[in-house]
Amino acid sequence: MKKIVVIITLCLSVVLSGCQSSGWRTKDVDPALTNSNTSQFFSKSAWQSCVVGAGFSGLSCILVGGKPGVCLATAAVGCGVLMGANYYLDSKRAEYADEEMRIDAYIYDIQQNNMEVQAVTQNAQAVLDKNLATLKVLNNQIENKTLSKRQVKNELKQIDANIAYLTDKLDRMKGIESDWVMLSAREKQSGINMSKLDKQINQLHKQIALLEKQINVVSQQRSAVQVS
Repeated sequence: MKKIVVIITLCLSVVLSGCQSSGWRTKDVDPALTNSNTSQFFSKSAWQSCVVGAGFSGLSCILVGGKPGVCLATAAVGCGVLMGANYYLDSKRAEYADEEMRIDAYIYDIQQNNMEVQAVTQNAQAVLDKNLATLKVLNNQIENKTLSKRQVKNELKQIDANIAYLTDKLDRMKGIESDWVMLSAREKQSGINMSKLDKQINQLHKQIALLEKQINVVSQQRSAVQVS
């Protein structure tokens, strides 16, 4: 029994780590980002159904005699971006045989994604605006030699951490967008009209592009500040 408990723990641990990043835990990131409701992007989204699906798949594999290492690896791969989307699609098809009901379910889920992206973008905007103001001040102080190198490096440390943190969020958003595009394409192959979902995907793309633009602006300004 103890062995099974350990196996279950390992299996779920692998799957959870594969499905979602635990987020940036460095103290250098602005607390306005890490302490907000947007700190765990898609933490409760439909895509996390892969945790349950892949987790129990790996566990079942072990219980029927499979090698633990192979089973856990299979579970981890099964929770990858593409497999997460495939699992989600298959589960929705099983849940909703009616095409209109299934599309409505897709619309609901992607609208949740869109709201989360919008919240992340709005939260990031405030932090990045503050970072831009800081960079402007640093540039002036560096030119006038009124700030020590150590002080400059300390200021830049958080800005660099913020950029890395948000870039990580951006990468995950793009992965989710790709999943939705793939899902729409697969349903279209069955002759289903996916125009409603495609409009939501386009909205998601615009929101993601806005965040990427914000990050790029700060990254460019940050690159201009050189400390020898």
